[in-house]
Amino acid sequence: MKGKRDKRKKIILALVLFFVFIPLLPGRQVKAAGSGQGAFQEATDDWNVMVERLETAIRNGKGENVNFSAGNSFAVPTEILEKLKGKNATLALHTSNGVTFSVSGRDIRQTGWPVRVEVGYEPVVSEASLQQVQGYPVVKQFYMTEKDPYPCRVNVHMALGEENFGNLAILYYYDENSDSLRPEDSFRITADGHAIFGLNRGDEYVVTVMKGYRVASGDTLSHIAVRHGLTLNALRTANPEIHNPDLIRVGQMVNIPNP
Repeated sequence: MKGKRDKRKKIILALVLFFVFIPLLPGRQVKAAGSGQGAFQEATDDWNVMVERLETAIRNGKGENVNFSAGNSFAVPTEILEKLKGKNATLALHTSNGVTFSVSGRDIRQTGWPVRVEVGYEPVVSEASLQQVQGYPVVKQFYMTEKDPYPCRVNVHMALGEENFGNLAILYYYDENSDSLRPEDSFRITADGHAIFGLNRGDEYVVTVMKGYRVASGDTLSHIAVRHGLTLNALRTANPEIHNPDLIRVGQMVNIPNP
C-alpha cells in the first residue's frame, strides 16, 4: 500500500510541475479540422485535388482548412511544406477513429524533411504504466511507428465526447525506458467534445480526462474540496489557473484530482 501511495504522490507531483511550467491557454479554442471559412469542402482522397485546393486556400489567405482523407499512413512531402510555410492555411489529414492531424502554415519553420505519420490505435502501453493514471478514464490511445521529430508542430484533433465538455484532457507520452507515462500537453474540452494537442514527434500516446465539477451558485473552493474528500491545497494544486480561491464563477469547471 505504501508503494502505491508513493507512486501516486509522484504522479501528482509530475502533474503539478506540468501545469505550473506548461500553463493552460484559456483563449485557445479547437478549430474543428474540416470546418474552415467559406463553403465547406468534404475531404478528398485525390492528392492532386488536395494540392489544387491547398494552392487556392494559400492564395485566399483566410485560414481555410483543406481536408484530405489520408488513411492511417501518410507523408506530407517537403514541397507541400514549402508551399504552406508562413501562409494562413491549414492542411487537415483525416485518419480513422475520430482523429485528424493538421499542419498549419503559420507553424512551419523548417522544411528540410517530410512529416511522416503511420498511426495505429491498438493499446500498446503497459498495464503497469496505466496504473499511474488510475482513476482518470483513458479515452484514447494511439501510436506512431515513425518516431522521428517533425520539422514543425503537428496538431492532433480528437473527438472525445460531448459528455466531457469542460473537463481537462491530458496527453501523455509513453516512456518505454522507464515504463512510465509523462504529461505532454493539456486541453480544455470544447462544447462539441473536441480537444487538440500539439505534437513534436511520433511516439506512443495516451489521453485521459480529469474528473471535473461545474461550479454552482453558492459554491466556494473550500466547500468543493470538502465535498470531494480533498484538502483545499490539493484542489488548488490541480487547478493552477485559479489564482484566487475566493474568485470562482458559476459554470466554471474545476478539476477534481484523485483523493
